Amino acid sequence: MEWTDAAAAEEARNGNQHAFRVLVERHSRSVFRLAFRMTGNEQDAEDVVQETFLRAYKQLHRFDRRAAFSTWLYRIAANCSLDLIRVR
Repeated sequence: MEWTDAAAAEEARNGNQHAFRVLVERHSRSVFRLAFRMTGNEQDAEDVVQETFLRAYKQLHRFDRRAAFSTWLYRIAANCSLDLIRVR
């Protein structure tokens, strides 16, 4: 089944793990590219990707369908990258 991001996010919010997996597979590359540009390190970027999707999963109830899922997710990734940079 081909979901839009908003539909997959709604399904994931309702407990469908396959729907969240679709979102991870669809966006993990671009999240990695963003994280790598911000951190400058491949290992740190991989850590940011993991943390981004963990935070997104925990906060799916806060996703507002009026915004694009990718925009919401990239903001989380940027915040995770900044958190990592601050710690270092």
